[in-house]
Amino acid sequence: MSTVMTKPTFNKDQLITSTEASKRFGELRKKAKEAPQFITENGHVETVVLDYRYFESLFMRMMELEQKEEEGILVERITRLDNNPEIGVPWRSMRRSDKDE
Repeated sequence: MSTVMTKPTFNKDQLITSTEASKRFGELRKKAKEAPQFITENGHVETVVLDYRYFESLFMRMMELEQKEEEGILVERITRLDNNPEIGVPWRSMRRSDKDE
């Protein structure tokens, strides 16, 4: 059985205080090209700085997973309707008629 990570992990080199981040923003941006950088405020991670290409890949993966989830939901609903056609509702009864407006 595989373990699902519930929070991101990082090492000490990826942590920087907000004060230091504001003083060394150029350096922070360069480091973010190699690995995400975690900015802390009062000892808690508050902000993450990442390279745009990395962000874009995360975004695309999230969109892909959302699409797969939506497809799975649709397949499950279609299968349920195929197996139990009596639970279906005609589309026309769901649409608003001109009289409702």
